[in-house]
Amino acid sequence: MNIEDMEGLDLDALGQMDNYEKKVYDQQQLIEISKALNSTLDLSTLIDSILNISLAQSQTFQIAIYLNPEIDTNDFSIHGNVIGFDIESPEKMIIPAKSPILQFFSANKKAYCYAQLMELKSQNRLKVEKELMDQFESISNDLTFIPMVNKNKVNGLVIIGPKTSGQEYISSELDFLLDLASIASIAVDNARLYQLATVDMMTKLKIHHFFQTRLREEMEKSRETGAPLSMFMTDIDHFKKFNDTYGHQQGDVVLKEVAQVLIRSARGNDVPSRYGGEEFAMILPNTSLQAAKEIAERVRKNVEKSKVKNYSGVGEDKLSVSISAGVAQFNPVLDETNKHLIEKCDKALYKAKHNGRNRVEISQDNEAK
Repeated sequence: MNIEDMEGLDLDALGQMDNYEKKVYDQQQLIEISKALNSTLDLSTLIDSILNISLAQSQTFQIAIYLNPEIDTNDFSIHGNVIGFDIESPEKMIIPAKSPILQFFSANKKAYCYAQLMELKSQNRLKVEKELMDQFESISNDLTFIPMVNKNKVNGLVIIGPKTSGQEYISSELDFLLDLASIASIAVDNARLYQLATVDMMTKLKIHHFFQTRLREEMEKSRETGAPLSMFMTDIDHFKKFNDTYGHQQGDVVLKEVAQVLIRSARGNDVPSRYGGEEFAMILPNTSLQAAKEIAERVRKNVEKSKVKNYSGVGEDKLSVSISAGVAQFNPVLDETNKHLIEKCDKALYKAKHNGRNRVEISQDNEAK
């Protein structure tokens, strides 16, 4: 609109036009944000995106998000990627699944600041645990809470600090953040459904079918680009002894502990998986044989250093665990299918077992080259 077009318009009309254009702009932004958030089904990547987008839109330097991170629990805890807030142990910041605060946000679907929640509590309009309000205050007493609601259920709670300008959040800004949180909520639910379909419930590793699918994809990508691709397979030494001596529940504890070492050792594009039973695998894209061996060796050492708590009541309080591993690199000429690369790893794993266990061996096919 030019100056001539503006002549004759009163200030109210101009204000309404500015407001309309702002709404159009906000809707366009939300469409782009929706595309970005729904472009990934990886929950960790998605959470980082939600935090960074919300941070930019809220004009603050402080943000965190409460989610129920585990498939088998409904309690909410703060995700470890906290920005700006000084939280020493995020994993200890818990909102119980049955907390009235979650029911309150499910019913109201609005953004509230800490002072408003405290006022509602003093009026007995919000029956929330003192311990939880103290938890919030330990983060900051100048918080704004934005519920992530999908299908009338809260599946996350974004908390932001004050605006860097020092000004209060106005209603249109809070409405925009609520819309953003609603989009994020749908994306989180989609990612959780994907996680349920691809993750082993007990170990939190990728399931066998997902492993096979990704391995085939990475092999095809390696053929096309020429980038190296390696993987290793590993299993727990004398695992049957753990089950026979301490019981199957203790055996499950050992599986979970070893799986966590694998998960913590994985880089961004690596695929740590449960191959079957006590046997695990890790796909390592863009990784040479020597680098893969170093990663497998680091995993082996970390498992060896860790001590698994013994809940069985039989024997020592802490149990020593070790693993053996076999490493192989993909050869685009010789390895026609998943089976060929897996067999190379399997033979190297057998060699590690035969040579005394608690060691890493390289596939002989790769050694010969």
